[in-house]
Amino acid sequence: MKRKKVMLGAIVTLCMAFGVGVFVGASTNKAEPGSSGDPLITKSYLEQRLTELGKTTTSSSSTEEIKALQQENESLKKQIQTLQKEIQKQKFKKVTVKKGKSLVIKYGSQLVFYSGQASFKTTNNSYIVDLTKQEHVVNGASATMYHNYLIRSQSSLVASKDAVVYVRGNYTLQ
Repeated sequence: MKRKKVMLGAIVTLCMAFGVGVFVGASTNKAEPGSSGDPLITKSYLEQRLTELGKTTTSSSSTEEIKALQQENESLKKQIQTLQKEIQKQKFKKVTVKKGKSLVIKYGSQLVFYSGQASFKTTNNSYIVDLTKQEHVVNGASATMYHNYLIRSQSSLVASKDAVVYVRGNYTLQ
């Protein structure tokens, strides 16, 4: 009886060891996807399908396509450079206007008054717009610090003390 129990225990232990070994072996012996152990599709199947679909390309047509794409790429690079230059023109420039001097601002320009004291000179009161207050600036009015002005016609900013402004657009110092 004791011998039967030992035999039965040994058989159960061997079965369990065998089951664990099979499970561990199956989980660690995975083939890498796309390798010969685990192909997604066979090469002959792929070639057959490409032939059926007429997807095989000749080297001369692909070379022409590459050249066309390279030319288009160069054209796009030139367009990017042109746009970058335009963006640089659109940036505000810091301008210091010395006491007694004037900043002549051209049509369509924008000005942000930063520091100092200055007043506007214009031929018509509606040619300068204070975008911050949303109102027209009258001739001889003082510029207010940190206000944004839109110049609708050539006008001047005359500094009574050194003034710092930021200008986007065309201007000259006199």
